[in-house]
Order: sequence, then structure tokens, then C-alpha cells
Amino acid sequence: MSAYTAQKLKEVRTASGYTQDMVAKYMKISRRRLQAIEANESAISSDEIIQFAKIFHVDVRELLLDTYIERSEEELLFNRYISVFRLFEQMEDKDKEDIIWIMKQRIGGLI
Repeated sequence: MSAYTAQKLKEVRTASGYTQDMVAKYMKISRRRLQAIEANESAISSDEIIQFAKIFHVDVRELLLDTYIERSEEELLFNRYISVFRLFEQMEDKDKEDIIWIMKQRIGGLI
């Protein structure tokens, strides 16, 4: 486990209003083990990471990745399709018309 994950677990626990005793009881581990995890002195399994994420209602990536930023659904869709739009912009007008015709046919259930 990384020092980041250990620190993040402690931050998320305290922000959630849980004590070490509460989390240890829920996780069915000793308070001492939880202290060791939060101090980056004990290894943690992937199952435990998932369980922590469920307890604290956070994304697992938030506990593991220091570069993780939660994104809205709109941002995710935008990032997914931006390359398609960039290619579309580079096309000739006739090709754009063909693609739009195909999309209309598909939306209309004709193809």
C-alpha cells in the first residue's frame, strides 16, 4: 500500500465522522490493525480497499490514485466523444452530409 492510500484512508474516515473503533468493528479487524493501516505499517488487500470504499461511500480510485478527480457524467461523455468530433470537423462537406444522413436514418430506426 502506498503512503498516499494510508493517509487518504485516515482523511476519509475522519471526514465521514467515523472513529477507528467504529471502522475496525465494521471491518472485523482490530483497532491496532486499523492504526497500522492508517500509518502505512501494514499491508492491505484489494478486498479491504473495496470494503473501505463502501464504508466511506467513496470511489476506490479516490483511495488509490492521488491524481483521481471525480468527473461529472457530462465531462466523461465529452472526453469520450471529443476525438470523433475533431475528426468530423476535418472531413469534407460531402462526407459530413453522408454521416449526418446515416445518423438520421439510424435514429429513425430505418437502419
